[in-house]
Amino acid sequence: MAPSRHQIIFIGGWEAFENEEAYLRFLEAEDYDPYVKYSNWKKWLADGLSDRFESFSPTMPAKQNAFYPAWKIWFEKLFPYLNDEKLIIIAHSLGGIFIAKYLSENAFPKRLAQLHLVAPVLDNEWLVGESIASFAFDTTKLSRLTEQSDEIHIWSSVDDPVVPCSHSERYHQAIENSILHTFDTRQHFWGQPSFVELFLEVGKVCN
Repeated sequence: MAPSRHQIIFIGGWEAFENEEAYLRFLEAEDYDPYVKYSNWKKWLADGLSDRFESFSPTMPAKQNAFYPAWKIWFEKLFPYLNDEKLIIIAHSLGGIFIAKYLSENAFPKRLAQLHLVAPVLDNEWLVGESIASFAFDTTKLSRLTEQSDEIHIWSSVDDPVVPCSHSERYHQAIENSILHTFDTRQHFWGQPSFVELFLEVGKVCN
């Protein structure tokens, strides 16, 4: 039997809304182009680390109209598959507030080697057309993330048109010993085919 590898859980983003009317308004206003192909740095990262890491990318329920209790149920279905090796969670956008809320309110079954919050949503401040809705949580409990992870990295770009950089800055201020990585031209970290800086941080787990 092959030896166990370290593990990574990727939690993606998408949208949440206060009610059905807001969700339908969003769908009416959203552009749709069936020919657009998006680059995926998460897949690039998983492929590049596959010799050392086993990766999980759970498809969360109703991603375009996300509901925290449903995400929580689905996320916990991964727990039986966690091994005794080091574990990393990489959470992007709405995925960032999901894991922040989860770790603030629950004890994760094992300590994390690294937690990465990429352009994470914190609250409704300056969001346009969307809401954190059921993902709202008591941000005074963010210290619990430090209690459950050896390292916490926050990644942000000042030109992000979706989640203001101020959300990442406030995460950084609230989470003791967190590390803030700020860029100028990465926007919401969409469409970039790779993420070398994050790759290098994750690779340190194996050193």
